[in-house]
Amino acid sequence: MGRVGRGIPPAARGRDHTAAPRRPPALPGHHGRGPPPAADVPAQEHAAAAVPAPRGGSVTRLTHRAEEALLGAGLHRPESLGSARWIPPGALSRPDHQALWQVLHSLDFSRVDRNSIPAAVSAAVAQLPDPGIRQCLSPARLAALAQACPSPQNMGLYGGMVLESAIHRSVEHAGLQLRQTARQTEVDQARQALEQTEQTGRRLAALDAAWRAAPETVRTLLDTQPEQPVAPVPRTERARTDVQAEAETVASLLYQPGQMREVTGWLKGQDFSHPELAAVYRAMVTLDERHAPIDALTVAWEAQRHPGARPSEQVLAELEQAGMGGTAAWSGEQVLGTAALDRLDQAGHDMRNYARHPALAPGALVSHAGQAMAPVTADRERLHHAQREPELAPADKEPAPPGPIPVQREVPAPDIEMEI
Repeated sequence: MGRVGRGIPPAARGRDHTAAPRRPPALPGHHGRGPPPAADVPAQEHAAAAVPAPRGGSVTRLTHRAEEALLGAGLHRPESLGSARWIPPGALSRPDHQALWQVLHSLDFSRVDRNSIPAAVSAAVAQLPDPGIRQCLSPARLAALAQACPSPQNMGLYGGMVLESAIHRSVEHAGLQLRQTARQTEVDQARQALEQTEQTGRRLAALDAAWRAAPETVRTLLDTQPEQPVAPVPRTERARTDVQAEAETVASLLYQPGQMREVTGWLKGQDFSHPELAAVYRAMVTLDERHAPIDALTVAWEAQRHPGARPSEQVLAELEQAGMGGTAAWSGEQVLGTAALDRLDQAGHDMRNYARHPALAPGALVSHAGQAMAPVTADRERLHHAQREPELAPADKEPAPPGPIPVQREVPAPDIEMEI
């Protein structure tokens, strides 16, 4: 990060709140209030050793082989299809595979002679409305599927493999949607964007329920734990930053520490992307909790006790010169909104990385994805708290109009002995 506060004009002499507002510190970074320029997710994020190559190439070929084995088992042993209804057609990756799986479940094979099964399936395929799918599911293709099945009696296991691959694809798609939302949403719409992520939580719950619907024997064979801990590749850069709003917030609080009670309930040090500004804010929060005076010197003294970055004298001087009162809550909401969108992008990044890790079985994948979403849920609550209308303090509430003075009557004290 470059010099903090570059271009701040000299401090005004007075502390008059009615004077012309002073220019906030112009810190480097993304200064706009809207989203940054659209950027593709860097491909290098998946090149680190923490996570293997994406679920493509051989993994995709394995998925297709598992789907073909499942369909071949259905053609070989259609009497077993009734016990495989827990595999939805959408779990298969190709439209022709989905259509054939639906066809197999739509036929009543109890009335079909075993030697007539290929003809019955071909006749049902001929009734499909899509000519491209009908062409893909030719009699020769059906015969090839039947021959490609390694062991028809393993239909359930092949179905578990297909469902596992579908869960990985669904989690990866959900992560991609989160990243797109994080990069395209305006900061003042951050709360609404995070509220929409509840749909992602419901999707994860549905995926978990779909996996639990599989037979226990299948889940026992496939739902294994990875031999080594799985961690996503760190992002190469943040998706959203607004260092200008961070500087405005800290400068305003340093100028008028009485605003601390307006922001400390929902604004955290982790919301600041600039390490020195985060250090200043954490020091001010600590001082405010102790009811200690807050100024540039006390902040610098307290900041040295905290681990991590320490604010330089130049940063503190420029913040002290640039602050103006009454703006901390508004700019603080900008800081929180920007940080929340960035953490939403982080959650999407982590979910995509987890989904592309072949060592994660469905149960572990859904669990890891839920953990990646936890900060987003917390941010949603904090944004809701930050944007609530402030309540009047007890001393500020308008008193109720006086009512009639009640008539005072003398009541003799009861002659009751008090027990201690």
